[in-house]
Amino acid sequence: MKGGDNGSGNGRSGKLKNPLKGAIVGFGNVAHYAHLPVWKDFDDFEITAVVDCNRERRDIARKALPEARVYDNFDKMLQNEELDFVDICTPPRYHAEMVKAACSEGMHVFCEKPLITRWEELEGLVKVLEKSDSIVFTVNNWKHAPIFSKARELIREGVIGKVKEVKIFVLRPSKSGGGCFDWRKNPEIAGGGILIDHGWHNLYLLLSLVGESPRMLTAKLDYPEDSGCGVEDNVKLCIEFPTSEAKLYMTWRAKKRKNAGTIVGEKGSILIKDDHLIVKNNGNSRRYDFPEALSAGSHHLDWMYPVMEEFRNALVDRDQWKKNFTEAQWCARLINLAYDSCKTPNRSVEIPRCLTIGDNGS
Repeated sequence: MKGGDNGSGNGRSGKLKNPLKGAIVGFGNVAHYAHLPVWKDFDDFEITAVVDCNRERRDIARKALPEARVYDNFDKMLQNEELDFVDICTPPRYHAEMVKAACSEGMHVFCEKPLITRWEELEGLVKVLEKSDSIVFTVNNWKHAPIFSKARELIREGVIGKVKEVKIFVLRPSKSGGGCFDWRKNPEIAGGGILIDHGWHNLYLLLSLVGESPRMLTAKLDYPEDSGCGVEDNVKLCIEFPTSEAKLYMTWRAKKRKNAGTIVGEKGSILIKDDHLIVKNNGNSRRYDFPEALSAGSHHLDWMYPVMEEFRNALVDRDQWKKNFTEAQWCARLINLAYDSCKTPNRSVEIPRCLTIGDNGS
């Protein structure tokens, strides 16, 4: 049923109807352990319904949310519920149609990454949004990891000068909360491999660290042999910016989980090593330690609180939403161009600007 009246937070009213009623769509581990606990801590939101096609997950949802109505079908839930928003946590291939359906019913959308898996899906979504007061907000929670927040703070303070080069490394074994197993090895459900699964997060991280709009991209994607896996498990990206360069390496072939990176500026550098960073400038070195390693688990509950705070703010300030939507556009654009680029070895592709519903991404 249609939701989102003038008091539900459409970017115009200036305040929220309290609480906003929402449904979680896809009650997997991320929804259960990363989204639901945070929704419960916000007085502005109330989860009144859950959808999952899996009986076992529906039973888990009933125990976690005894007062919520639980459905096995998304369309049936839309018909029966009066909602202000949906929280989409399904596998990626289902995101685009569900997002458009919710927006067409006047609901806002809080969506796990990736927002879409094909660029044409985003173009279709923009047409829907142009006729709606709904907002579509993507869960870009990795930028709230304390270690990356600190790195951006050091960059803003000019500690290493203008950023010239960024490298990010994401190492995962094949069965560590990702990799070629279960639905993730089916491109018709996952929409892609590690480029979709980890690439989305790390691309918006790169953009936030460089602070410029990307211009050119080169990609190399490798696929596993004799594993029955139809998606890429090893990715190397090189992205050119007006005055800097970024490189991203991601693999599901590692022996252990690890995240690392380097940020080189005109006056110094930042070394990121999973649970600490080291900044060097003018011959000096300083280390910052963090309580949780980037590679520790997949849910990162603490990083979700600022994301939902941003979602709440975006409901009353459309400019806040545009920042998130533009970020999603860049991620979608870069991922789709990477798939195109790798069809020809060492081929560089030009990166177009974002669509006009957002800002220019600069």
